[in-house]
Amino acid sequence: MVADELRRALRSVEVEFENSLEEVILLKDIQKLNLPSGQLINLKAGSSLRVYHWVAEKLFEKGLASPAEDLLDMKTILQLRWKERNDPAELQPLPRYFYSKVKKLASSGESEIMAQLRDIYSLRLAKIMGFAAKRIPASMVRNLTAEEEAFYEQLLSLVNAWHEFVEVEGYGR
Repeated sequence: MVADELRRALRSVEVEFENSLEEVILLKDIQKLNLPSGQLINLKAGSSLRVYHWVAEKLFEKGLASPAEDLLDMKTILQLRWKERNDPAELQPLPRYFYSKVKKLASSGESEIMAQLRDIYSLRLAKIMGFAAKRIPASMVRNLTAEEEAFYEQLLSLVNAWHEFVEVEGYGR
């Protein structure tokens, strides 16, 4: 029941992600590009463009563009893992839809990178669970991704329900 509610919240985040803007770098000249927002003409290779994620995916598939930000570069992943591990009290900043982006990119990912990512996920999960155990409001937890926000809201409601169950009426007030 709770897991189903979390799955629904995470699906909503995925829809938000698909409709979020993403910066791409054009790899080829494009004479005409029809977008939902209108038509662009005479685009030059090397130009950057902000488009909906689902449009970016189509441009990547056709070899017309590449992501402006490379999340799955081993150096970037190792730096992030080091920072997460060495700052146990705080989440490191990540792109808003980090997990959704990584999920798309990782389908063809290397096993070494995936192992590092799993370590990052575990480190962040432990921190998030610690924040929830202390009942810190979501608005005060810095650097949550959109996916983590959805998870944290569910987790915090479970922790609050647990505290309501175990607390003795009038004690500690």
